[in-house]
Amino acid sequence: MTTPMDDFIEQMGLIAQNDGHPRIAGQILGYLLVEGAPRTLSQMAEALKISKASASTNARLLEMRGSVRRVSPVGQRGDAYQVLERPSVAALEALATRFRSNADTVGALATGFPDTHAAARERVKNFSEVYRETADFFDEWIARLNRSGVDPAPGGKE
Repeated sequence: MTTPMDDFIEQMGLIAQNDGHPRIAGQILGYLLVEGAPRTLSQMAEALKISKASASTNARLLEMRGSVRRVSPVGQRGDAYQVLERPSVAALEALATRFRSNADTVGALATGFPDTHAAARERVKNFSEVYRETADFFDEWIARLNRSGVDPAPGGKE
């Protein structure tokens, strides 16, 4: 029989998979949200019944995406991972940064198109603006979340 926490962890995996991400990454995020405290790769592997290598690969992916951070708890030999204090805000900040960088890169490439490809230059420039406007939208969303206090820091396991 599964617990509601197990069901949540499994659902986070399915959500990640439906979004084109590794199922295990979603399960790890769900597990860390439920636990609230740092967990080692060994703890993740045991709890989720996955290999330590898979836990490592997917935890690093979540770290890169801005959902978790690597910590080095005193007295432990290896690193552990912890969900960020405001995981939704951190993920949106990481997305805004990536989208703004994409806008800069694509926009700079568009300026190099010759006049003989003016129509293509304009399409690519417009494409870069979608990235920029999306980054701006994420910034507005983050400000709104900050004002509302949504996504409070996890207070530990309940």
